[in-house]
Formats: sequence, structure tokens, C-alpha cells
Amino acid sequence: MIESFRKQNESSIIRPPKIYYQIPWDEKFGYEAYIMEDVGNNLVVKVPSTKEEIEEFFTFYREYRANCRKKPWVKKPKETTAETIKNRFERWTKASFEIYPDHPFRQKEDQKLIKEAIDVLTSEYRGVKLEFVHGHFSHRDLYRVNDKIVILSNLYWTWKPPFYDTIFARHWVRYELADKENLTPKQIENQLRTWDDQITKIPINNEERKLLDLALLERAAAGLNLDALSVKTNKPCAKFIVEQTRNELQYLLDKLSKS
Repeated sequence: MIESFRKQNESSIIRPPKIYYQIPWDEKFGYEAYIMEDVGNNLVVKVPSTKEEIEEFFTFYREYRANCRKKPWVKKPKETTAETIKNRFERWTKASFEIYPDHPFRQKEDQKLIKEAIDVLTSEYRGVKLEFVHGHFSHRDLYRVNDKIVILSNLYWTWKPPFYDTIFARHWVRYELADKENLTPKQIENQLRTWDDQITKIPINNEERKLLDLALLERAAAGLNLDALSVKTNKPCAKFIVEQTRNELQYLLDKLSKS
């Protein structure tokens, strides 16, 4: 993945990490190995984040979209977008109840809301083409190394619905914020609002704005199903963050039903 990214990358700003040495996969011994550069710890975005950090994140996001994915090197799946959504949620729902069989913040109506979201997504995504993207374009994966930005998690280059990579960082920032001891619900809301201020600038027409809402719906459903439940229940904002995810899912369902 890293080598394929490097070969077609046309960005003068963003690059993959350097590989210094590699032992290819050995079928007999059952392993492979490589030595990768140490990219340090100078993240573009810290959590909590400043407005300037988030703005810069989306500057690099636009650069990546324009110049880092010129020639897809991962084969496009045969599954349609709708089929992909349905199959993934079946796996994720099973995993959720295996990992958190008695989660204290799960409510009876959650599965009904998630099913409604899946129904909307599988209906609205009919005919919508998948895009080749970095499927983990996260605040945790952009590092400053000298005058470049190095992007990690390159295993996750894949095909996703439109705007998946736009909101991926925002999705996980929410749950990372909830794991902080000294943040209030209001502070978390303000942080997410700053992310949303940048995200809403990206769609250029009503069709794209609807696709953005669908991407947000997919992440909210995934969040209520599993991701929000991963926040340690003894954290002060754990219950709030599950409720916030649930409310966002309901809001998006209502909004899309009127569109």
C-alpha cells in the first residue's frame, strides 16, 4: 500500500512514510517485516483542537483529495454501495452485542434507529458510486516531518461512499474528547461545532450536501451501534456522548426524510 501510494502520489506536501528495509512475506516461516521511519509525535491536530489546527487539517484534506489519489491501486469491489452498507452493519451489530452485551447506556430504541438508518442508506445509496479514498483520514494520522506532512494508516486505502473521508476524523474526535477527564459536554459540543464549520464548506451543491448528510448518518449509526459504546463508562461524559450520538442520528433521519 505504501509503495503504491508513493508511486502515484503527486502532492509536494503530503507523502507516505519512508520504508528503509523490507523482508517480503515468507510462506514457509509465515512472516514479513519492514523498518519504517519514525515520524515523531508532531501531530497536525491535537485533541482538544484549536480552530487553526482544524482549518489546517482541511487544507491538507483538500491537498490529499487533489493529488494523493490520482490512480487507484486497490481493485474496486463488486458490491454496490448499498450492499456494502448492509453487510457491514450486520457484522458490526453482531460485534456490538458480543463486545458490550449489557452496556448500561444502550437503550431499547437504539436498534430500531440503527435499522431505520440502514434502510435509508441502502435506499439512498442506490446508484451512488464508491470513491477511492484513504479510509482512515484521521486527526491521528497526519504528522509534520520537517516541511512535509506524512500520512499513516495506509493499510486503509479503499473504496467508500462520498464524503466518508471528509467526516472520519470528526467522527473519532467525538469519542476521543469523551475520554478526556477535564472536558464538559458544552466544551465537546463547541469542539464538534468547529469541525462542522469546516466540513459544511466542502459540498458545493444540494446533491453533495445530501451525500454529506448520508455520510454523517452512516457514521452516527455506526457510532450508536458500537463506537460510542467504546468510551469507558466511568468517564464523566460517557453517557452524554452516547446520548449525543443518538440525538444526531435521529436528527439526520428526520432531516433526510424531508429532503
